[in-house]
Order: sequence, then C-alpha cells, then structure tokens
Amino acid sequence: MKKDNLIALCIALIVLLFTYTGVGKLLDYDQFVFQMRLAPLPLMITIAPVLGIAVPAVELLIAAGLLTGRYRTRALYTTIILLSSFEIYIAGMLLTGRHLPCTCGGIISKMGWGQHLLFNLLFIGIAIAAIIMIKNFSRG
Repeated sequence: MKKDNLIALCIALIVLLFTYTGVGKLLDYDQFVFQMRLAPLPLMITIAPVLGIAVPAVELLIAAGLLTGRYRTRALYTTIILLSSFEIYIAGMLLTGRHLPCTCGGIISKMGWGQHLLFNLLFIGIAIAAIIMIKNFSRG
C-alpha cells in the first residue's frame, strides 16, 4: 500500500472515531453529562455540563482539521493530546476500582475500561504513525 494511502487510512479512521463519538455525545448530551457527574472527582459535578459541549466540539473540530491539509498535522498532534487525556482519565477509573459507565456513547461504551485503554492506545499509535509518514513523505 502506498504511503499516501496509508496516511489517508489513518486520517479516515480518526475522523470516523471522532465524528462518531462527538455526534453521539451531542445527541445524548443529558446521558453524557449524567455519566460524567458519576466520576469520582468532585469538580466533575460542576464542570460536566461545560465538558458535555466542549469535549464533542473538540472531537468534531479535530475531525474537521484532519480533513484539511493545512491543519492536518496540528489536528494529529491534538488527537494525541486528547486521547492521552482520555487515557489518564481511564487509568484513574481503573485505579478507583469503581464500575462506572463509560461516557463515550454508542458501541464504544460497551467496552470495559481496560479495553478502552487499549483502544485509545491503538488510536494514539495511528496518529503517531500518520505524523511520521507525513513528515517522511514531505522529505522525500
């Protein structure tokens, strides 16, 4: 498979992920906020409504950025930052030992926390691979 096709596949996978989760969270905003408020962080009760809009908005902005050549690399770095933030949250959920529902929505919410950790790690790897290929592609 050509490098540009691999880059396009990586981009498409991330766009699909963020479009699916972003739209899902907005469509089920009340459930998303309710589930975030269950997290064992006192601050979450207060900021959950704001995050209920901010998180899916960022996901959709990243997806849009990935579709434009001008912002693609920045969007890939932002993907890594956002998914790494989710990884920290998921690790915290695993460390608490509490069995709280996932706030991702849709099919992804059926995964356990350990599966989420691996799933996000896979997408972090996809974003890193895309960045490396883009940098190597532009050099040679």
